[in-house]
Amino acid sequence: MTSLVTPATVHSRLFVDRLEVLGVAKGRQSVTMTSNTAEMVDRVLFRPGDRVRQGQILLELRRSEEDAGIEQAKANVDLAKLTADRWNTLAKQGVAPQATADQYQAAYLQARATLSAAQSREADRVIRAPFSGVVGLSDIAPGALISPGTAIVTLDDLSVVRVDFDVPDRYIALIREGGAIQATTDAYPGERYSGRIAKLDTRIDERSRSFKARAELPNPNGRLKPGMLVRVGIDRGTRMGLAAPESAVQFSGGQAYVYVLTPREGGQGGGPNGAAPANKGGATQGAPGQGASGQGG
Repeated sequence: MTSLVTPATVHSRLFVDRLEVLGVAKGRQSVTMTSNTAEMVDRVLFRPGDRVRQGQILLELRRSEEDAGIEQAKANVDLAKLTADRWNTLAKQGVAPQATADQYQAAYLQARATLSAAQSREADRVIRAPFSGVVGLSDIAPGALISPGTAIVTLDDLSVVRVDFDVPDRYIALIREGGAIQATTDAYPGERYSGRIAKLDTRIDERSRSFKARAELPNPNGRLKPGMLVRVGIDRGTRMGLAAPESAVQFSGGQAYVYVLTPREGGQGGGPNGAAPANKGGATQGAPGQGASGQGG
């Protein structure tokens, strides 16, 4: 079966060289909330997907024993203060040893420290959001027993998404903090997200010959989620080149080629006159307006 050759004209156009790398999205801040103590859950004050504010109470553990301990500690502080004041007065009047007054003053300070420790233990029974964000799924319910390290719920600040990615060290002169990037994901075909390079690592990995960069993408609608695979595009510059139709580009041995058509003698139609290299961007060697051949049906 004979294939038809259809001529096409190459044109000069502007090409943008772009470096594309892969990274994984992370929240601006992310944490898995846990407890410092073992206790029964008293109240759960959030629902999965809620937006919460910094300092907002998410969970309360039972604290009846801690409340009683605080009341006892407060009473001990009051008594110790009265006793210390009385002995300090007597010592100043010279009717009691100063050493005894110092002992009661130390007892008062110890009582205050005991009260602070009791209040700290009670504070551990209240789980608060360390920053504003969105809470994830949770199976914790009132009456559940949690232990230190038990995962309660995840909290993510999704207002800005961070993407860490590796860049070959030969491009280090092209990557700078504050530089613009474009990002895409398979989850949202056709959507592009604009961002900036926030930080560059201070070291190059000796084995991979690459360095880490961190980009930040505004995410006001929360569509980008932690864990998403993100393609990061960084423009390396622009250049002028010749562009041929994709159908005219042939591939062989990892190289791309187009056939250049030249006129025959006598003004008759021309035919392929050898293959000219074509680069990845579709640019070919030759002159604007020169013909390139492609196969047709």
